[in-house]
Amino acid sequence: MRKRAREYANIESVISEGVEIKGDITSQSSVRLDGKVDGKIQIKGDLIVGEKGYIKGEVKATNLMLAGKIEGNAAALGRFEITAVGKMFGDVTCNLLTIEEGGQLDGTTKMLRDKDKPELDRAKISKKN
Repeated sequence: MRKRAREYANIESVISEGVEIKGDITSQSSVRLDGKVDGKIQIKGDLIVGEKGYIKGEVKATNLMLAGKIEGNAAALGRFEITAVGKMFGDVTCNLLTIEEGGQLDGTTKMLRDKDKPELDRAKISKKN
């Protein structure tokens, strides 16, 4: 089996290991997360969650690569990739899902069809009351 090359846009923002954020994050460009976030994340670009990265909350990105841990639902318009050390605890909606041997997914998956893509693009992450 031929392995596909991973393509992620240039990372413009980094949340380093040791940084903890309680609150929502919105970005118009790609982000790498090696710290901890307790809140919703909405990225109009790629999101890379490093091995030390941890998210507790809902996540929405164009493409998502998970080597850390997410506890909450996640949506990716394009590719959602769980590496061999990645852990996903929640439901996943995406166009293309890849899970390397050893990667964990505990939740349901919904694969987007072409007609579903505009719906996800317009979808907003629900606000906490």
